[in-house]
Amino acid sequence: MDGPRTDQVGPGPEAVLRWARAVGLAVDEGEQRRLAAMRLDVLAAGALPRAGTRDVALTAQWAAFICLVDDMIDRRGTGPVPGEVEAFTAPLREVLAVGGGVRPAATSVPAVVLRGLWERTAEGMSDRWRERFTEDYTDFLDATEEEVALRREGVRLSLEPYVRLRRRTITLLPLLDVLERTGHAPWVECGQVSVRLGELRQALADVAGWTNDLASAADDAAAEQENLVTVLARQDGCSPAAARARAADLIAERRRDFSTAATTLRAGHGVPLERQADVCRYVDLTQTFMAATLRWLARTGRFTPEPGQPAPSHTSGPLL
Repeated sequence: MDGPRTDQVGPGPEAVLRWARAVGLAVDEGEQRRLAAMRLDVLAAGALPRAGTRDVALTAQWAAFICLVDDMIDRRGTGPVPGEVEAFTAPLREVLAVGGGVRPAATSVPAVVLRGLWERTAEGMSDRWRERFTEDYTDFLDATEEEVALRREGVRLSLEPYVRLRRRTITLLPLLDVLERTGHAPWVECGQVSVRLGELRQALADVAGWTNDLASAADDAAAEQENLVTVLARQDGCSPAAARARAADLIAERRRDFSTAATTLRAGHGVPLERQADVCRYVDLTQTFMAATLRWLARTGRFTPEPGQPAPSHTSGPLL
């Protein structure tokens, strides 16, 4: 079950939509309208301002896959059928488990699309990159299943457990792995900086996840799904408006953490001289991705806006 060759698709909302139709991810008019409104081409172009058309297109296709699969999981996770999410994710896990080996049987459209994206992205990348992407996307699938189980059992998390889980469900780290390839700025395998680069990645994931929660608050409330805003409102015993303000403060604080870590790494403190250029290149990638993500969240039509609320990027301080 191989999809058509689609690696020549260029950037732009129409191109992303054509690709999603061709591979079978957006088959009805509702899905196509929703995908077009997401403006994932804006996210990809913003994250890769100096990249070529092919790299931007591949990044936009990964973003579309990630968002559409996340939506598919959400629909199954709120349904009445136990095990439905696990049945959906199993073929994806098979693709990841095989990696560059013999192709698994094509058992679902998302699995076929993942396999195609993987083959185009992993080509020429190191074994460690392949391991890291597999670990990151598998962790997303694990976290999503945990989230669904908690929802079905009626378990409501306090702030710290919610933050840890949200960091894993936002799917930012797998997309950042993809950007290493399309942005030509690979992770620096260096014992002196690996921990700090990991902290930088975590801060980026937190900012993206929490800002996403602000943008999706209305949709999450309608679906009765947990969200940073609802967690804060419950923990602090405050109104949704006060919880939103508190969430914005947390985002601003986490962005300062990110900026401090990026500045220290860029200054070369504790970085071997021969690796400083590579570290700066990777830090540049994360900073550009941060700014692009926040601008996209302020512009995307993926979520239902809350009347009278400011755009997410404005609530969390100036862009990097």
